Amino acid sequence: MVGHYIFPLPSDEDLQVFEKKTNYSFANDTLLREALQVSSGFNGDGNKKLALIGDVILELVIVILGRDKNKTRGQTSITIQQRASNAYLADQGFIHGIDKFIVKNPCQCKIMPNVMATTMEAIIGAVYLDCNQQIQPCIDVMTALGLSWPE
Repeated sequence: MVGHYIFPLPSDEDLQVFEKKTNYSFANDTLLREALQVSSGFNGDGNKKLALIGDVILELVIVILGRDKNKTRGQTSITIQQRASNAYLADQGFIHGIDKFIVKNPCQCKIMPNVMATTMEAIIGAVYLDCNQQIQPCIDVMTALGLSWPE
């Protein structure tokens, strides 16, 4: 389903470094490459469709973990607001060096926070699809990227 790309994509070596950061190895590298592709007039939706999936999975995982930890509905809602906020997603992306892997438009000097937040969601969405819609790999990646339930 992935279209053609105009901008250079990360090398296989870059993707291996990325996978080490997330503690997840993609069976389908195309999903990972799509997750790292920003949207533009040239590349269409880029990673935004994966980000929609990732946003839902992020919230679902937090709800599941909150239930497992016997947290109240209020505590879970607060944790969702904190962990799923664009500001938090962007901060964690920059902390983990994800910006080095994002394929940006040549006219972009740097990755903006909203682009980073979308990419973090897209990564989770890509993992979900890549692992045949299993939740545990998503939890593992979210934990590696600092997006899981706070300890």
